[in-house]
Amino acid sequence: MNVRGSVSIEKNPGRWSKSLSESYLAVVAIGILSGIVVAYARTPIHWPGHKAVFWIAPVLGARLVTRTGAGASIGALATAITTFLLGGRIGGGIVLMPLIILAGIVLDLGVQWSERIHPSVWRRILLLALAGLIANLICFLKRLADPIGPFMSARNLDDLLFAGSSHAMFGCLAGLIGAAAGYIWLGARRALGGRF
Repeated sequence: MNVRGSVSIEKNPGRWSKSLSESYLAVVAIGILSGIVVAYARTPIHWPGHKAVFWIAPVLGARLVTRTGAGASIGALATAITTFLLGGRIGGGIVLMPLIILAGIVLDLGVQWSERIHPSVWRRILLLALAGLIANLICFLKRLADPIGPFMSARNLDDLLFAGSSHAMFGCLAGLIGAAAGYIWLGARRALGGRF
C-alpha cells in the first residue's frame, strides 16, 4: 500500500512509459520508411502483391523487436499514409486503406498468438509466415473491389487465381523475412546482454 506522498517501489510503471513511447515511435519510423520504399521502389517483377515484401517484412520485424502490442497495426497505418501522401499505390488508395490496417492487425494477432502458445523459434517463424500470407491475402481483397492492372480481370478466373496465389506467395515470403529478421535481432540482443 502506498501512502500519499511516499515514494513508490512498485515494479509496474503504469500503462504508458517513455520506453513504450520510444518503441511506438520506432515502429512509426519503420512504417514511414517502408511507405517511402513502397512509393518509389521500382522492381523488374510486376507480379501482384510483390510490394508486401517492402512493407510487411519491416513492419513485422519492428513489431517483434520493439514488443509493442499494436506495433504492426500502427506501422501498417504509417506505411499506408506515407505511400498515399507520396503518390504511391498500396491497398487501393485512400478508400481501401482500412484493408492495410486490417492486415497489420492480423500480424499483431499472429505475434500475440505465437507468444502465448510458446512454440519453438522455427515454429514461430512459420506461424508468422502464415500471418504474413493471410495479411497479404487481405490486401488481395482490394483487387476484387478495384480491378486494375495487367494481371487482374474480374471476368477471367485464371487472372484471379494467379493474382491470389501471387499475393499468398509474397505474403508468406514477407512474413518469413520479417519474422526471421526480428528473431535474429532479438537473439543478437540477448547474446550481447541487451546493448542494442
